[in-house]
Amino acid sequence: MAILAALLLLVPVSVTTAYLTSRATAGQTAGGVGRWCSVPNPTEHPNVYRLNEFDRQNWGGSEVSYMIIVPVVRNGEFGAGGGDGRLGIRTWACDSSRLTNNSSLKVTAWRNGSASTDFTWLPPKNGSGLPSRRLSPASGFGQIISKLHRNGTSGGTLKDNDRQLYSWLLSSGRTKSDPTKVPPYTTLTHNYDVTPAPTFAAAFNGDTGSSRKLTNSVPYRANAYWKDAGTWTGSFLSQPTVQTVNLAPYGNYLSSSDGRQVEWVVMEWWGSTTPTDDMVLEVFVE
Repeated sequence: MAILAALLLLVPVSVTTAYLTSRATAGQTAGGVGRWCSVPNPTEHPNVYRLNEFDRQNWGGSEVSYMIIVPVVRNGEFGAGGGDGRLGIRTWACDSSRLTNNSSLKVTAWRNGSASTDFTWLPPKNGSGLPSRRLSPASGFGQIISKLHRNGTSGGTLKDNDRQLYSWLLSSGRTKSDPTKVPPYTTLTHNYDVTPAPTFAAAFNGDTGSSRKLTNSVPYRANAYWKDAGTWTGSFLSQPTVQTVNLAPYGNYLSSSDGRQVEWVVMEWWGSTTPTDDMVLEVFVE
């Protein structure tokens, strides 16, 4: 009975978001009494990231956003896999009232083309493995890719050598309605954009109770125009072939430049609607 009583204390009656078990964040939804929605818990799954725990970044003037940068590898820490090592993310949410057009989310991935070792690390969170690591966006290699993530080479467009470093996840026009969209490519200049980014409403599925089946996650899988270590697959007058981003088994080489060992995933949100605890991002290798 004592164990049962302890469990009952974890089951909320009237709150929107609370812990149902130690492994999931749960909330009563618009589906009505007895219907519950859950998302992965970052304390149990370090490759899951709660948006309202991202680090605040001041970009100058009044421009503020919230960002983390994580090194992603194929070593079992980002999912058991068993497939071809495809990089991807899932957005998870329960409370649909927070999925507004007043805030936006952007997720990109980058290859360390220069084999830089200029890493400034922030304190880890939820463990000590690679999913728990946080690269500072304010200095060294982190500053380089945070700039590319936000603005491209200039004006939101990727040019020259920067183009071959980029993989899109939830950027370059992708939304839950078009999760496999590829960015328009300018054949004359061979440039393309890292923008636009979707709003919360366009990136997440919450539970509205409008269907009998709960579908509160959306997968987005990485693609790129350049292959592996910058291999060009197009021609002077044609755009390159869209590539899947598949990681090779990790060889303990964090400064690898080939794009097969490590992809650096940048996650950022901004806007006036603050995310709730149930709004999380899962980064996976499958």
